Order: sequence, then C-alpha cells, then structure tokens
Amino acid sequence: MLAKNIIPIHSQEFVDLYTLFHSLNPPYNLNDILRFNRTYQPMYRLLGPEEKRRAEEFVDCLVAGVEHRGLASRIFGVV
Repeated sequence: MLAKNIIPIHSQEFVDLYTLFHSLNPPYNLNDILRFNRTYQPMYRLLGPEEKRRAEEFVDCLVAGVEHRGLASRIFGVV
C-alpha cells in the first residue's frame, strides 16, 4: 500500500532520454544528434530542475564526442 505513495526520482520522459542517450555511441554523428533532439526538445519543458541538469550533462557529452566539431551546434540546447 505505501509503495503507491512513493514519488519516482525521475519522470518517464527523463527515463526515455536516459535510455536513448545510453544507446548512442561516440563518435556521435548527425543521425545520433537528430535522434537525441527529437526526444529531448519536446520533453524539455516537462523535466524537473534536476532532470534538466542531468540532461544538460548528456548534451555536454554529445558535444565532447561529436564526429565533427560543426555538428555540436546542431544539438538542442547548445548555444
């Protein structure tokens, strides 16, 4: 009975983003970035503050691991 009152640490949206990110392997190509963007961009506003912070860590990892430097600007959240 008590288990029904336990609030999950992460939303389903974040779990979906986490799962997608961990299915990608560097070096990240344009297809990887577009897949990430299609998932991340529409859910961004639904994420809580901690989830956004962690999602930004995924973005940082993508930027660091892109196949070509020019691809980094294509990642949602990169200014």
